[in-house]
Amino acid sequence: MTALDEPTAEVTAAEFRDAIGHFATGVTIVTSIGADGEPVGTTASAVTSLSLDPPLVLVCFDRASLTLHAVRTHGAFVVNVLAAPQRHLSANFARRGLAAAWDGVRHRPGPTGSPRLDGVLAALECTVEDSIPGGDHEIVVGRVHAIETDGKDAAPLLYWRGAYGSLGEA
Repeated sequence: MTALDEPTAEVTAAEFRDAIGHFATGVTIVTSIGADGEPVGTTASAVTSLSLDPPLVLVCFDRASLTLHAVRTHGAFVVNVLAAPQRHLSANFARRGLAAAWDGVRHRPGPTGSPRLDGVLAALECTVEDSIPGGDHEIVVGRVHAIETDGKDAAPLLYWRGAYGSLGEA
């Protein structure tokens, strides 16, 4: 009998959240434009590179996300990679069920019109290539059309076991 043949107990959401919290991730804010023409954004750590040729990333959005709705409608988004000092931006855009406050958030439109946040480590401008259901989330595959990097030696903002951290000075 292999491990897959043995009966197992169901994993609870709390157990899964605790276990996956042991995986350190970078913190991003994914931005787009809403149907009303206003910027929208959400904090996301479920972001990863998918392909080099063509350049693709994937982003996982909660199905109820206002940003997911905007990405579907606008067809484009920016992955803004945060630096360690940008913890406040992450908290602002992580407000579940509420729209992020854009007052005082410096940004400018990229080639697709989606907002690029000022001072981030990197901005990846994407168009929607595909989307796939993923349980209570939707996986959006984005084709990267433009990239801007900061060039500074700032440390990235990380999320690990329910708290922010960083690598220290880069």
